[in-house]
Amino acid sequence: MRIFSLLVLVLIFCSSQMKSQEHFLLPDSPAKCHLIKEGKFIKEGDSAKNWNIVIKKDSQREYTNNGKDYIKYKIEFLDDCTYKTTVTGKSDGKNPVRIGDIITNKIIETDHQFIKIQSLYFNKADEFVLEKIE
Repeated sequence: MRIFSLLVLVLIFCSSQMKSQEHFLLPDSPAKCHLIKEGKFIKEGDSAKNWNIVIKKDSQREYTNNGKDYIKYKIEFLDDCTYKTTVTGKSDGKNPVRIGDIITNKIIETDHQFIKIQSLYFNKADEFVLEKIE
C-alpha cells in the first residue's frame, strides 16, 4: 500500500510539472517580449479572482483577494525582455512587500499568450508563467 501511495504522489508531481511545460513545447522564436507591455494577466492555472495583474504603459497593479487588495508598481524596461518594477503603493498591510522594493523580471520565453518569467527579488530567483487574458 505504501508503494502504491508513493507512486501516486510521484505521478501527481510529474503531471503537474508537465502541465506547466506543455505550453512551451514550440516556443516563439524570438520571444515576443512586447506581450508584457500592456494587458491583463493571470498566473497559469489560477483564476483572475485569486490573482491578476494589469499593466498599462509604465505602471502595474497586482490584484488579490477578489480585487480587494492591490500592490501598485512603477515599471521601467531595461531592454526588450527585462524590466524592473518598483513598489509605489499597496492596500494590504500584511503583505511583506514594502514601498520602494525593487523586483527585476526577465522574460525567458513566450508561447502565444503564455509568458515564462524569471523574477529576482532580494537575490532570490523565482520562475512562473503568466497567461495574457486581455
